[in-house]
Amino acid sequence: MRNMKKVTAFFLVTVMTLSLAACGGTGGDKKKDDYNGGKEVEISYWNSGMGTKFLEEMCKTFNAKQSDWYVYFNATAASNAVTATYPLPDVDTIDLYMSGEVSDLSMKVTLDDVLDSTADGDKKSIKEKFDASHLESEIAADGHYYSLTWGGGALAIVYNKTLFEKAGITETPRTTDELTAACDKLLENGIAPLTHFVDDAGSYWDYIQEVWHAQYDGYDYYRNSFYGCKDEAGKSPSKDVLLKKDGRYQVLKAMEQFITPEYVLPGSNSQDHITMQTKFLNEEIGMMVNGSWLSNEMEGTGSVDKFGVMKTPVISSITDKLTTVKSDTLLRKLISAIDSVNDGEKNISEYQSGDGYVVDGKQISAADWDTVKAARGMVAVNYPQQTLFIPSYSDAVDGAKEFLKFFYSDEGYKIFMDNLHYTLPMELSEGEIDRSDWNGFEVEMDKEFQNAETCISRYMKNRHDIFINGGATPYASYKFLPLFCVANAADRVTADETWDEIVKKIDGYFKGWLSNIK
Repeated sequence: MRNMKKVTAFFLVTVMTLSLAACGGTGGDKKKDDYNGGKEVEISYWNSGMGTKFLEEMCKTFNAKQSDWYVYFNATAASNAVTATYPLPDVDTIDLYMSGEVSDLSMKVTLDDVLDSTADGDKKSIKEKFDASHLESEIAADGHYYSLTWGGGALAIVYNKTLFEKAGITETPRTTDELTAACDKLLENGIAPLTHFVDDAGSYWDYIQEVWHAQYDGYDYYRNSFYGCKDEAGKSPSKDVLLKKDGRYQVLKAMEQFITPEYVLPGSNSQDHITMQTKFLNEEIGMMVNGSWLSNEMEGTGSVDKFGVMKTPVISSITDKLTTVKSDTLLRKLISAIDSVNDGEKNISEYQSGDGYVVDGKQISAADWDTVKAARGMVAVNYPQQTLFIPSYSDAVDGAKEFLKFFYSDEGYKIFMDNLHYTLPMELSEGEIDRSDWNGFEVEMDKEFQNAETCISRYMKNRHDIFINGGATPYASYKFLPLFCVANAADRVTADETWDEIVKKIDGYFKGWLSNIK
């Protein structure tokens, strides 16, 4: 931050209204007892459910290690307030932002050198420690990195193990058809199969929708053609890509089978996420999409001990893309075979036969095995949505970068994991993560992420600008989820009606989306 702050009345009101809490103190003030005499580095932190303890410890440890810089933070739960003064160099005093996604790159420092550096005591560079598929989501269209993740997590369908056992469900659903069948069994046993919450973004189901989209169309199409908004002729942005009846339509067809008034707990369309998560933890509800943060966010509200994490089921309509697997029954058996190899229970040679594979006595082509394996290896994440960046007008850029190097060092990363009990999309440069005090849910959620091959997120930084600044979204911002399960039958919509409405909206919005691109 600047030594001579220029703070407008607006910013002062914002600070006082939000009651910002500083590292080791309150009200935005530094804890003087810990002041090491270094030049100040001010962080604006979005406290979005992860709490402040991990960051307090990181700041304290970093400040104690050196005397050139003194890092402290202001925390607020209001996402818009975190970046209220970016990019306003005449009033902004922040040196490092830990916020949600901020698309404006005009006044951000590139972080390539941070990624290429090796933190003190580490054996690998920070870039080498990060998951490669995650970094594909962080790189901007110009090939540089302007932000990195500081939080978020993996998402999956979380299920109540006790209720699954009560309903006689012995195996977690491997396909979307099997997910629907599980809902049937739960309902037959007097258990509400699903719950979600009211949310413009899609009640966390939107993250799973992205995985199913990528599963059906393949990662290359999903990333480069759809989010590149590029058609087969190379035209971009292409309206035809947005109108193509691709994996998004298949997602709608799958979801209308289980997002129904019978299966979804009443109130799911009108209550906030804390209310519905509290119900999920304490009442008889079978499943809810949630993330790595659930245990930390809901501490003291209910126990997560009885909950498990399922691998995201493979979209059943993927059989459209396969040549030797045309039934959901065989698809489920193929997924079980792939899981047995991935989990180390069997060697792949036990399934190999000639140029392909044999599963349950059926010949499976190598291409089909690889397609389903890739689909099974996808995990929903929102790591790229939690962005950490440095404004170029900061007078403490070097200090902010030094703190980032510590943040992603093995030492800093251990502080993160010890406090939050989940991982970022990276690894230690050496040694193993100590999970001895993690609960079963935290271990399972982390295993779901660690065993995945590809991180799936719609917040990739190099998606076409029509998505970043234009306003385009995969489903044209049409809120279909509550309409699938609304109690009033007259208000309910089908997948086909939803797709027709999405097409109409894209037709109407496209020119406007283009005009919003700078």
